[in-house]
Amino acid sequence: MKDLIKRYLDKDISRRRLVAGLAAAGVAPVAAKAMAQSLSGFVTPAAAATTQGAMREMTGTGGALFVQQLKAAGVEFIFFNPSTGDHPIFDALVDEPGIQLIKGVQEGAVAAMADGYARLAGKPGVLIVANVGLPNAMTQMVNTFKDRIPLLCAVAAFSQDRLGREGPQDYDYQEYMMGPITKWRWMAQTTAGIPEATRRALKFAATPPSGPVFLSIPEDRLHATGTGTIMDQALFDVPMHVRPDKADVEKAARMLVEAKTPLLSVGDEITLCRGEKEVVELAELLGLPVCGQGEFGVWSKPFPTRNPLYIGPALKNMRFPGQVDVNLNIGSRYAEIARKETKLISLRQDATSLARAEPVDLGMVADVRLGTQDLIDAVKSLATAARLKQIAEERSGRVRDYTRQQAEMRKSIIAAAGNGPEIRRERLAVELEAGLEKDTIYVTDCDSGRAMDPLMSFGGEDKAYISTGPNILGWAVAAAFGAKLARPDKPVIAILGDGSMMFGGHQPLWSHARYKAPVTTIVYNNRSYNNERNRIWTYGAGTQFDVGRDMTCYNGDPDVDFAKAAQGYGVEGETVKEASQIKEALARAKRANVEGRPYLLDILVERDGIGAATAWHPTYSIADKRTRKV
Repeated sequence: MKDLIKRYLDKDISRRRLVAGLAAAGVAPVAAKAMAQSLSGFVTPAAAATTQGAMREMTGTGGALFVQQLKAAGVEFIFFNPSTGDHPIFDALVDEPGIQLIKGVQEGAVAAMADGYARLAGKPGVLIVANVGLPNAMTQMVNTFKDRIPLLCAVAAFSQDRLGREGPQDYDYQEYMMGPITKWRWMAQTTAGIPEATRRALKFAATPPSGPVFLSIPEDRLHATGTGTIMDQALFDVPMHVRPDKADVEKAARMLVEAKTPLLSVGDEITLCRGEKEVVELAELLGLPVCGQGEFGVWSKPFPTRNPLYIGPALKNMRFPGQVDVNLNIGSRYAEIARKETKLISLRQDATSLARAEPVDLGMVADVRLGTQDLIDAVKSLATAARLKQIAEERSGRVRDYTRQQAEMRKSIIAAAGNGPEIRRERLAVELEAGLEKDTIYVTDCDSGRAMDPLMSFGGEDKAYISTGPNILGWAVAAAFGAKLARPDKPVIAILGDGSMMFGGHQPLWSHARYKAPVTTIVYNNRSYNNERNRIWTYGAGTQFDVGRDMTCYNGDPDVDFAKAAQGYGVEGETVKEASQIKEALARAKRANVEGRPYLLDILVERDGIGAATAWHPTYSIADKRTRKV
């Protein structure tokens, strides 16, 4: 499919052949036409660009052309770690107040900052990293790619005259290395072509289904002078406000009205399309039980978790509501589950993953916010308000009874944890729920800590939940910085495990301190890859389980003092060792944030699950193996 689009952009094939080729590749006709429409701005002369300032010719270095095209596209921040080759870009920013540079001290942290910013800002994050440091950035771009987050990663590539000469830092086919984790990739071939390549990259990053793209600009092209065309964003940003087929919408609405035991599953595309309110309205209009999309593959919670219609994660076999006859899936890849004797309707933004793994009875490709609104209108046209109220009350009565039982179960879980001095995840969840502001942005890549999620409230008027689907560790501290940059007037916390903190959590604290980002970082420190051990011992149940020896997951010895490490980066921190200390520690962190300072809490949490009690681990001393004490 990528080759087909490239041929269209290079004007090798017509729009008609593009649409036909997309259809042959399995893309639905309405989606194929929408994709062709979104690409048309690149192959059609911009004759409509008559507004003064919309297009202008500019002569400058490649770095200056790149910067001015970013500015014209509405880019406000560039996340970066510098290298020698990209200095023409930074030269061009000396007298450019319209773009703020945000420095990170490691490429993975830079990528995660841009990613966190993009998730909250709703537009592409832009990062520039050293070409030899690109593999560091790639580790975090897996999150970006899997979660369909718009991002432009640019590097100053090796000069064309050095290609193939095997220099000390050169490696061939750099852009191809990015293929598996980017939506698209380019190399700018000429200095004059840098603005066009930049526009194309931003366009592909932002056009739904969005995702990361890669642009390499050879050093010699950045240093050279050329004349290129700078275009305002409006000329190449085609909004994908695509609505589903009317007949399909009416069919889906009728199936939902007539269903005996319907189910609504929800996913991250709702968050991307800002369709949360419409989905709640549809669920309440029809009294639909609502499920999320499971533990992994989830980066947001688009439906309020304390709404009485929310019943928890989607499962293949669900105890409640029992045998489902109609399942409407809106915006989720992983809740698109085929079940025996269930009709599956799936409203998705991403045509490429719709029905990719499971058969779908009725598939619709659209902006899911607009598609949900169309469903609401269609449902209202099928029955009177009184009849719809009757249907909703009959269905929601059972759902509310079930969610009341869930609420009682949560209370019993919390009570069973007790009020002792040790910090258990249930107690920490209670303290966070009580101590965090309702409009907090809760940024997490905490594997063990996700067990707290059911005990807390997210979505709607409550806390916004931001995480990653693939759960690549080392993301949260940097992403929380990006989130705060995008939403400076919202409280932001980062919560991550000790394992994640050691993956890459400290480097972003440097940026927290330099740019005075009032973010609270909470290290859920159980000195273990706790959930990893639980999975290994549960699913493997091999020799480690039999003899009670944790060969891989214990992180103590040494016991890292994360608060002291944070202080080395200029961030205040403290260690919380007892449950009674959590409330006051959160209050101190909040005061620091109000005063404009970042803060870190290293909270020592009990390990839980199979093998939690053991601190045994394989030991080895290099010092003891010496024959010379050197």
